[in-house]
Amino acid sequence: MKAEELEMLKRHFPESAVAMVGQIYEQRRFILHFKRPRSSKLGDFRPPRTQKSLCTITLNIDLNPYQMLITYVHEVAHYDVYQQYGSHRVQPHGTEWQNNFTRLLQPFMTTTIFPQDVLDALHHHLQHIKASSTADVRLQRVLQQYDNKTLGISTVENLPAGARFVLKNGMVFQKGEKQRTRYKCYCETNGKTYMVAALAEAKLL
Repeated sequence: MKAEELEMLKRHFPESAVAMVGQIYEQRRFILHFKRPRSSKLGDFRPPRTQKSLCTITLNIDLNPYQMLITYVHEVAHYDVYQQYGSHRVQPHGTEWQNNFTRLLQPFMTTTIFPQDVLDALHHHLQHIKASSTADVRLQRVLQQYDNKTLGISTVENLPAGARFVLKNGMVFQKGEKQRTRYKCYCETNGKTYMVAALAEAKLL
């Protein structure tokens, strides 16, 4: 691995995990990009566009190191499923992906890499795997404690009832009633009603 690639990994992943992250990267042939924050996803896997091109994995650059590592493993699991089964032959987050995700994550499941609270939440997550770590409210709540919070940024669930707030995408909402893991919120930007995740980052207005 090139020195600049190693330094890039050190900036984004837990220090004790960098060697294994790099090994996974070197054992496979894909392009790794760190992208500006996207509200709809933390990362993604893209198959090659042509027979001569490589697969691509993208990760949001603003993720904390533990969220970054989990998302990286998530997307590499998609890579492995693609290599094994090709396109459109299995469910995106079916048994094949779940088995690869669990297998890839296991070597990282130590307190030398993850804090104990994250590790405990991850153990629970692997017993109830969801399509995205953000869909696991218990895990996401623990991971958010390690974010470098911008002044004034909270989560929707921690805002007062009826509060006006703005999401990362710039849309302004009024907080409504909770329905399971989401809040029914009126969007002042376009006059529509949306179900907003309880743990979505929001700035109080």
